[in-house]
Amino acid sequence: MFHLKLLELESELIAKEQSSKGLKTLSPQCKALIEYVAREVEVSLADKVPQAWRGWLTYKRSGDSLIICRGQAFAESGLFGGKFRAGLAVPYGLDTVTEYQRHFDVSPPAELDHLLMNFGNDDNPQVFLWYGENLAHYKLIYSADVADDPHAELGNAVVEACTWILNRPKELTLLEFLKGIENAKS
Repeated sequence: MFHLKLLELESELIAKEQSSKGLKTLSPQCKALIEYVAREVEVSLADKVPQAWRGWLTYKRSGDSLIICRGQAFAESGLFGGKFRAGLAVPYGLDTVTEYQRHFDVSPPAELDHLLMNFGNDDNPQVFLWYGENLAHYKLIYSADVADDPHAELGNAVVEACTWILNRPKELTLLEFLKGIENAKS
């Protein structure tokens, strides 16, 4: 068990190093993975949505990463009204729509758990899926070689992570929850 934890820690450090460097250029396979996840989630930040819409949305950050988080409908101000856009599920969600439409970098707010999908390792491109909560460091939850065509596995990892976000005990962070599971097994 100790050896497995050390390997897991080492792989997460390597993943952080590789993803921080990013890729010089996104390969068509990497672009296909981004498009696949965005298409499966269906709604993107600033999309037109029905008035009562609440759900998951995606948006691209800095060209080579994708954020997946909770969103809700926000009314656009205007003379005729009646239009609603998907914004981040925070009180200032309409501001996130406006910033995104103006091509500003929209950072996921600390109060909103989210997933980050990005890439690294120019020699052998890899896809990484990270879980972010509050101001804690991202926790690696999935990685794979892009050459292995991980569409289905990546999709399953996104679904499992989104399920965790919806069902997680609000008083515990992911690390606290995982430590509780480890202690219960001991």
